[in-house]
Amino acid sequence: MIFNYYGLRQYLSLSLNSIIYNFTYYTFISSLFIDQINPYDPFFFFSLILTFFMLFFTYLIARIIEMANGTRFLFKLFLFCGFFSILFYFLLRLVLITYYPITDFSFLDSVGLAWGGIFGLMTYSIFPAMNQKLTGIITFIPLRMKARTFLIIIIMFRLIPGLIYGLYYTPLYFLLYFPELGGILGSYFVFKYRIFKR
Repeated sequence: MIFNYYGLRQYLSLSLNSIIYNFTYYTFISSLFIDQINPYDPFFFFSLILTFFMLFFTYLIARIIEMANGTRFLFKLFLFCGFFSILFYFLLRLVLITYYPITDFSFLDSVGLAWGGIFGLMTYSIFPAMNQKLTGIITFIPLRMKARTFLIIIIMFRLIPGLIYGLYYTPLYFLLYFPELGGILGSYFVFKYRIFKR
């Protein structure tokens, strides 16, 4: 929020424009640990509460993964999923280059990708039980459904707002919502091919 206020967001978030013209290569790492919060957004407080709720839920899942596989595995999983989000960001940015050239910097061009790692952690525990019914808490109401349904809900959590903003305002909004879905793909690769397993 401080970087947003002073107009320095591109020096902490990932931006193709900043990497090319300001040589901010360190944002490949720093962007993996920040989330974009806009205090001027009318849904700011709702977003903040939802973020804290999701982080608490992620903390519980991360503890389970850490106890089963160790701290190093947890850290590697988070970074691996984050780097898949970076890959998704670059693919999206290159697809949207005709709408918005790299030479111009936009507020929407600068992204924080912490949710890519968080989604990766959340979904890693879902993949082993895709066809089993699990009990989860959604808006404080326990619901029992298949793990596959939970995965679809997590994907829709990012996909729907990105599509609404992107189709209504500008396709650049896709850059704020879609890259984090790369974390889910990264998590699947770790599970499927047993990457980082001893």
